[in-house]
Amino acid sequence: MTIQALPLRSEIPVAETWDLNAIFSTDDEYRTAQTDLKEKTQSFVDKFKTKIKTTADPQFLLTGIADYEEIIVLMNNIGTYTYLQFAVDMRNDQLGKWLQEFELLAAQASAELSFFTSEIAETEQEIIEQAIEQTEIYKQYLADQSAYRKYLLEPQTEQVLAALIPSLNLPETIYETIKAQDMNFPDFEVREKSYPLSYVLYETKYSAEFDTEVRRTAFQEFCATLQNYHNVNAQILLANFTYKETMAKLRGFKNATEAALFHQKSTRELYDRQIDLIMNELAPHMRRYAKLIQKAYNLEEMHFADLLLPLDPEYSPVISIKDSEQYISDAMQIMGKEYHDMIMASYPERWIDFAQNIGKSTGGFCTMAPAAHPYILLNWSDKLSEVFTLAHELGHAAQDILVSQNNSFLESEMPFYLVEVPSTTHELLLSDSLLKKNDDLRFRRWVISSMIGNTYYHNAVTHLHEACFQRTVMDRIAAGEQLSANDLDDIFKELLERFWDDSVIIDPGAEKTWMRQPHYYADLYSYTYSASLVVATDFFLKLNQKPAAESAKSKEEHLAQQVEKWLKFLSTGGPLDVIEHAKIIDVDLTTDKPLRNMINFIGEMISELEDMSTGF
Repeated sequence: MTIQALPLRSEIPVAETWDLNAIFSTDDEYRTAQTDLKEKTQSFVDKFKTKIKTTADPQFLLTGIADYEEIIVLMNNIGTYTYLQFAVDMRNDQLGKWLQEFELLAAQASAELSFFTSEIAETEQEIIEQAIEQTEIYKQYLADQSAYRKYLLEPQTEQVLAALIPSLNLPETIYETIKAQDMNFPDFEVREKSYPLSYVLYETKYSAEFDTEVRRTAFQEFCATLQNYHNVNAQILLANFTYKETMAKLRGFKNATEAALFHQKSTRELYDRQIDLIMNELAPHMRRYAKLIQKAYNLEEMHFADLLLPLDPEYSPVISIKDSEQYISDAMQIMGKEYHDMIMASYPERWIDFAQNIGKSTGGFCTMAPAAHPYILLNWSDKLSEVFTLAHELGHAAQDILVSQNNSFLESEMPFYLVEVPSTTHELLLSDSLLKKNDDLRFRRWVISSMIGNTYYHNAVTHLHEACFQRTVMDRIAAGEQLSANDLDDIFKELLERFWDDSVIIDPGAEKTWMRQPHYYADLYSYTYSASLVVATDFFLKLNQKPAAESAKSKEEHLAQQVEKWLKFLSTGGPLDVIEHAKIIDVDLTTDKPLRNMINFIGEMISELEDMSTGF
């Protein structure tokens, strides 16, 4: 007997796909936009090159910024449209060629536009300050450009680097190509039944398969295929880190970590605190959670391949795409009608690509097309975990919409440390909504275990391990060490053994978990998941905090105040540093208290699971 494999993209119902017509309604319109990009770029160069650095008119500078932003927005629309088509059908050669064409077009445009930031750096500071006084929408952009001017290279060098972007980004491109197009996973057999295997099927199905033999065999076969690409993955990852280290030092930073934290408006202290406290103080709680899973499945030994199992194997209802709409709607009610309706527009307007198909990018993401709305990629598997992923991505969507309504495109990105706060807050709102709608003990156990197994495990364990691994690798490269594929395995295996101690057997292949995530190619992205979850948890606890007075009015006022702060937090964009931005929702990151609050909250939830599990 054979289990059915994934369908082709052409076989997917339209209702399960996203609608890209909101960006460009026809291919002709898309091609026209590419022509417009070339023409607008050339016109911009003719109008402003060599003139920005010598201007004595702050209004001329501000006009240049507005025209520059218009080109960047157009490039973003073209790029989003191109990539989203490719992301759902990465084995389609034509779509691959379109993506390559865009990358070359964007690189050429970026090279031609590179003079602009270089010339702003050469502009008299007095003119910069006058421009800041005269604008309401580009204050922070100009302030950021001034702060970064000391790290800029010569204009000609910046132009060459911009032209080389497709080549410099090759490590990530190669990684995604190997993963989506070259990796072929063999079917595997358990008890004379044949099972198809793919990247998506392992991550979304077999990693949480109830049947222990199927689950562990799938893990072995999955890792065996990863091993075939072990050295090439190591080389492209190390090339990526080494390039960033080299560029950081050329620009005058101490190392690549310092450069990334500068752009994130964060500090090494916050970065190290996040990783070290979770590795040391969250680990004992998660070991207890692993023991709960072991007991629930009556496992003689708890293996790494067992960690993603839901706690109650007989209480995991099938959740359809249609069902998800009600779950999301219920979760968003607490944030008010306007916020709720903004989120729920994602269904009729088809922001979301739900389908699983051959050649589709794994995991999930949200991206914003300035001309349209957010777009969300999922691989729907009819599990509650997918509802959590959808809620997560819709948090990004809410921030994208609100920040674009209140800021220029050039000032639309909140500090990177906080970028996952909207998404992880949405996951907590979903958990809270589920708990409030049903007081059955087993249902409560299921929801809390889902919150621990999805929100906290995914963001504060899986991604935190990535961050710990990345910190070690980058620090060793910064110190001048030469590393190999086996070194990367050893680093990851050591951190897994340190975190899980003797509560979990680290299966052969677990050390290659570093090969399964693309976040390393986005600077210090991995640690932001747990960092943001700290802020999200602190806000969530305040949102549900009982006011001193117990009247209905006082509760309503408290909720309204918290929602107002939340909307401001999402709408603010990028003017503030990490600590000041978090203060908008009353989270104080100058101390480790919010981080310890999150760890304690997780511990309390696991204690409740232990208490509830005695009767099962």
